[in-house]
Amino acid sequence: MYLNPNFKLDFSFLVDTVSFSFMLLTITIACFVYLYTFSYFRYEPLVERFLLFLNSFVISMVFLVTSGNLIMLFLGWEMIGLTSFFLINFWVTRISTLKAGFKAYVFNKFSDFFLFFAIILIYNLIYDLDIITINSTIGLYSNFYISFFLTKLNFIELISIFFLLCAFIKSAQLGPHVWLPDSMEAPVPASALIHSATLVSAGIFLILRFSPIFEISTFSYIVLPVIGSLTAVYGGFIAMFTSDVKRILAYSTISHCGFLMVLCSTFMVEYVILYLYVHGFFKASVFLCVGNVIRFSKNYQDFRNMGQFYKYLPFECFMSFVCLANLAGLPFTLGFYIKHLLFLAITSNIYFYYIIFFNCFFGALTGLFYSYRLFYNVFFDFKKAKKAIYLNANQQSLFSFFYSNTSLLSNISILSLVLVSYFISCYLFVNFISFDNLFSDLNSQYYFLSYSNFFYPTSGLLFNLSFFNYFVLCIILIIVFYSNRSIFNSIYIINFSIIFSIFSIFFFIFYNIVL
Repeated sequence: MYLNPNFKLDFSFLVDTVSFSFMLLTITIACFVYLYTFSYFRYEPLVERFLLFLNSFVISMVFLVTSGNLIMLFLGWEMIGLTSFFLINFWVTRISTLKAGFKAYVFNKFSDFFLFFAIILIYNLIYDLDIITINSTIGLYSNFYISFFLTKLNFIELISIFFLLCAFIKSAQLGPHVWLPDSMEAPVPASALIHSATLVSAGIFLILRFSPIFEISTFSYIVLPVIGSLTAVYGGFIAMFTSDVKRILAYSTISHCGFLMVLCSTFMVEYVILYLYVHGFFKASVFLCVGNVIRFSKNYQDFRNMGQFYKYLPFECFMSFVCLANLAGLPFTLGFYIKHLLFLAITSNIYFYYIIFFNCFFGALTGLFYSYRLFYNVFFDFKKAKKAIYLNANQQSLFSFFYSNTSLLSNISILSLVLVSYFISCYLFVNFISFDNLFSDLNSQYYFLSYSNFFYPTSGLLFNLSFFNYFVLCIILIIVFYSNRSIFNSIYIINFSIIFSIFSIFFFIFYNIVL
């Protein structure tokens, strides 16, 4: 398309490390969410409309992250806002759903407004809309100013302000975060996509895509880590005092988006992508588990109406424990390692270092508390649900081969997503991180803690601690499956032993060959 005889706008795509990473995360989660949708909507109408919106949402996100110029990026930005409104407002007959959809849509319109002004300023400065050209030449314009009411404003600072406002709204930072908890009115598969790999990560993508602008901007160097750290601790504290299971995960997403903003301020792209993958994969898995819990409890979302569900949903109990342990950052999990990288990346030469550090520290601690509250009150607290739910579950086959009262397809999608999450996350840990920098704060004179020995696959500390973590999980699994199923007959014990043995062999092969 020719804007004038000398300027042509191409319908071009840009695929690099950043765009490919976001594409891989989005499409991988979307594949398993599609499988889960056929189980979740098996008794619901309008499943074809929901799949249409889900496809449009994923296509919009892929279009956004692969856009080669600002016009295509703006088009993708508009498309994810529109399709998210359709997904949040899927149950159109509910007033609360309509209000939540319009709230998300209005906030997205403000985000589009700021992005539009940033595009105008960039074109007025560089006279080009190609992203590669902008990133490669923006440093030449660091001393350009614009006159505004008898004052001079730096062009780069003004552009970074508009970009940050745009990203803060989309990634639900402190202030414009209020649309994200209300978006829980969307069906569970849509929430799993919105809160893990698509809408909330769009602001992170924008900062990574235009990182040369933020690297030379003093405003973003100060504001980005401060707002991110405040969002991390705020989201964690609100999640600690929430009883709605989906809202707990929503505020957890707000907290993790704050951590991602702090990592973006360090401009360590590998660390940001690692954190994004760990959070996105395991948050999507938890959402799918919570969806099964909500369906089992007859669409109640308050954990004050749940309890003792581990007897009836042991598969969801085990998968939720694995995913919540990684999200909370329990020792020797992927979440623990990536949070260690977060604190290594926060150097003492940034402004307000102690405020940022302690906000991130207390935000990480809150993750332990709200994860424990969610897990304990749903699966192990005393029975608080309606009596008919437990009686109806007792009348069904509680001793099925698949250890769950939900459908086989949903269990397959959850288990596959968790396994793929471990594969991809561990692969990225090994290939993205430089061993010379990882855990460099540990004294290398202690050989058993040195980074060279830490990642050695056969005798390093990570290998031994991971095996310890694995056997702890196996003990929990045995307690869940055996202690409350005293009338297990021999065939189920044999089947479980076979599955346990296959999983153990897989674990040994994975650590000795892949790592």
